[in-house]
Amino acid sequence: MLGTTVDYPLLVLPSITNSYPYSLGTAMENLYVTKFKEKQRVKGKISEDKTFASYRDFTTTLRESLEQLREIGCASKVFKQLKEKGVAIAMESMLPALLSFEIVKRMDWQEQKLIDYWTCSEIVDEERPSPAMIRSCMRHLHVRDPTEVVKVDDTDIGIEEGRNAGVTTIAVLTGTQIREQLEAEKPDAVLPSIRELPSWLTDKGYI
Repeated sequence: MLGTTVDYPLLVLPSITNSYPYSLGTAMENLYVTKFKEKQRVKGKISEDKTFASYRDFTTTLRESLEQLREIGCASKVFKQLKEKGVAIAMESMLPALLSFEIVKRMDWQEQKLIDYWTCSEIVDEERPSPAMIRSCMRHLHVRDPTEVVKVDDTDIGIEEGRNAGVTTIAVLTGTQIREQLEAEKPDAVLPSIRELPSWLTDKGYI
């Protein structure tokens, strides 16, 4: 959700930026790397205690700032366009289940019937790059063929997750990671934002 369909205000990041002697982008990258990747892949990075303290502060401040969250790339409009084409839409998040629920509720997506399902790593009890969340979404939506699924994400680990699930992967440049980081995971496409998603899917014959 965050960085792909939901933008978050800079005020949710002071605890992170204050914890590291470098830029916001570098701080967020370290947070993603150390929280969202396996321990053996981050050996030699910043200390685990410091990382999880920063992550805890991040989620706490994010919860306190829900009223300031905004959609990225006219997400509701994009969802509506896709739904009109018969596309089922599922959301996933690495955030805690309760916070993920609060964000979805804040965005009003379910009430407007713009998304069909959502889940998070806490619910499936596995973190990216495991494909567990994607497979959970597929089961819920009765989709068996991974070639019928498109995974959109703003992080390299999200793209890796999609490749592990055997689905089409699209990276978007609305998160904290630059094009080179995303392209290193070899997504099927890199788009400026989800705003361009319906056109890309149409051009490629998906819808």
